[in-house]
Amino acid sequence: MSTRRPGDLIKLNSAIAVRPQPLCESDLATVRHAIASIAPDWSVELEGACADEATLVLLPADGDDAIGPSFIISREADGFRVDQIHWDSLTEIGVFSSLSDVVATLRLRLAFCLSSGLPTSVTLH
Repeated sequence: MSTRRPGDLIKLNSAIAVRPQPLCESDLATVRHAIASIAPDWSVELEGACADEATLVLLPADGDDAIGPSFIISREADGFRVDQIHWDSLTEIGVFSSLSDVVATLRLRLAFCLSSGLPTSVTLH
């Protein structure tokens, strides 16, 4: 009689890794539409050397840090990663399970930034 359990038969190297769908034009349109209502002067662009490395980049008018931070949305195996770049400092916002969660978070951050005004850079030159 065998004492092996079904879990003992599965090996880690037999697992199949599923690559996430890369960001595409429909993702770009979704984010552009959502951001346009709150920050019409901001641009949203699909960037990347190839489809597998595509990111969505949100920039304030003219890329001016005094207006607000820039955001980068990338696709990961477990969702969408959002990072913020402001005054040459990169901050991870988080990983979200859906693009609608990303959009909701960005809309809140932009509403706060645009309504409160942002501090000037404290970087010494």
